[in-house]
Amino acid sequence: MGMFSSADQAKVTGKFESFKRGNFSAADTATVLNNTADILNKSADGPLAKFFDDIKTMCQMVKAWAKKEYKGVPVKTIGMIILTLVYVFSPIDIIPDCIPGIGLVDDAAMVGFCIAAARSDIEDFRVWARSHL
Repeated sequence: MGMFSSADQAKVTGKFESFKRGNFSAADTATVLNNTADILNKSADGPLAKFFDDIKTMCQMVKAWAKKEYKGVPVKTIGMIILTLVYVFSPIDIIPDCIPGIGLVDDAAMVGFCIAAARSDIEDFRVWARSHL
C-alpha cells in the first residue's frame, strides 16, 4: 500500500475492520447482484486485475448464497465479501476512483484484505462450485 499516505492507510484499514463485522443489508446484496458485470468490468484492468479471478468467485458466491443454493459460508464472511464488492462498485471511496493511476488502489487494498480474511471460505466455495455450477 505504498501509494497511500499514512492517513489514507489508516482509513482503509479502519473501513475494512468495519467490513469484517459483516453488517450488510439486503440493499448491499442487491447492489452486488445487480451490478456484477460492472464490478467485473472495473476489476479487469489496473490494480484490481491481479484479483480478478477471486472477485469473479466472490460475485458467484454472493449469487449462489442469495439464491440459497450455497449455505456453506458464515454470515459474517458473506457480509464482508458483499461490503467489499459494494466498495469496489462505488465511485465514492477513500481515494476517488476517477483519479488516474491511484484511484483504484484503495479498492485493490480492500479486496486484498478481504481475500486474505476469507481465503478458506472462498476456496471452500470453489470446491462446491465445481460440482454445483
